[in-house]
Amino acid sequence: MAEFFTNPLVQSVLVPVAGGFILTGAIRFANGRAKGPLVAGAAVALGFLVGYVLIVGLPPLPPVSNQQKLAYVVAGGLIIGFLMDFSRRPPFYRELVYIVGAAAALYWMALPKIAGGTAWTYLSLVALWIAAGLIGYRLEKSRANVVNACAPLLVAALGLGLVALFGRTGSYSQLAFSLATAFGGFMLWNWPIARYPFGATLLLGGAGALVTIAYALALYTEASPYALAMLLLCFFAEPVARRIKLPAGKIGEAFRPVAVGAVALIPALAAVAVAYLTAPGQEAGY
Repeated sequence: MAEFFTNPLVQSVLVPVAGGFILTGAIRFANGRAKGPLVAGAAVALGFLVGYVLIVGLPPLPPVSNQQKLAYVVAGGLIIGFLMDFSRRPPFYRELVYIVGAAAALYWMALPKIAGGTAWTYLSLVALWIAAGLIGYRLEKSRANVVNACAPLLVAALGLGLVALFGRTGSYSQLAFSLATAFGGFMLWNWPIARYPFGATLLLGGAGALVTIAYALALYTEASPYALAMLLLCFFAEPVARRIKLPAGKIGEAFRPVAVGAVALIPALAAVAVAYLTAPGQEAGY
């Protein structure tokens, strides 16, 4: 049984997708008809954290490495997001906490570089924060349909996993795949009919996990910065997908997230191609 859970496919795919799916239902029903749907998105971050423990192990407190900090950033976003959704905070508060949290997470992750940093270092940090803000902005614009918002997150996480793999960071690759499949488990509850809203738990916990992994890859690995930048285009898929003509009514609404995902796949594949062409000449390492 122990060998089963050491299989990378189990750690990165099977457990997170099952966790995302099962936990979505469990959280929904545990919190009642009124509050349950609001906080069901917590399943994504929880499913990811389960995969994290299998891949990396329990992080120490205080954390030492950036990979260990990742778990605490996601857990913090999950807890804050859950409390905000449960207490029905207005969207403004969610957006404010996201942008401040993105800056705080970046500062914490980049601490080793800040002390002896150059002007280029600080410009890079500002660019990363702006990118995180753009992701949050686009997700808020797409939140009317939770699957339309989650589809670019899933595709971007898959792309991030492959970019990390070509950048010789196999453990971050597994973590990104784990996040993508956790999103997939949650999305199964919301397609073809969207049942649960895109709230603070998904923004701070789920999207926060994606952003923090991207921070780590950009700051401390050989992952292609050009490929990482191209993945940002995934979050502009929804307005492009709206131009695709689909059947009217419920059928068209059901296939709209598929169109969003397909459009998001274009820059994701381009990013993977760039990562492959610029990859270091060594095997991906763990």
